[in-house]
Amino acid sequence: MDLKPFFEKVEDAIQTIGVDPVMARCEGEGQWLLNRGEIEVYIDIWQPEEHQQWEYFKDEEPSPIFQIVAPVCMLPEDEASYKVFLEEILYMNFHMFYGSFTVNFEQRMAALRFRRLLEGINRVEMIEPIESIGFYAESLQPYLVEKYKAKKIQNFS
Repeated sequence: MDLKPFFEKVEDAIQTIGVDPVMARCEGEGQWLLNRGEIEVYIDIWQPEEHQQWEYFKDEEPSPIFQIVAPVCMLPEDEASYKVFLEEILYMNFHMFYGSFTVNFEQRMAALRFRRLLEGINRVEMIEPIESIGFYAESLQPYLVEKYKAKKIQNFS
């Protein structure tokens, strides 16, 4: 599938929220980086090469994906805080719109993410999760860092 029309939609969405899409482009095609205060918001469009076990349907080729990720903080070092932290972000997931927390245990990092199939997406359906992930990450980072003594993630890229 030709992803270029979707790249144009993303850049239109980025332009609509007041950011120059050319300045937001990353080296790799289909990748953009937005800064929101200390938070980095990554936007990606790609088509997996192979089918994944988590697909709930299978077309002839894997469906292209629209994803937004914002690293928020490192996981707490203290074991007691760590468990409560994980419980709290799981609880927060229930209340969020257009995103949820995910944890990268290998890198000991918490991040917010949004992912959906690319087909049928329009500009508004791109803007809302971009804004949502940025808002939640910017709002929740200071809270989680202070409450759990978690380290901030700065300049992840």
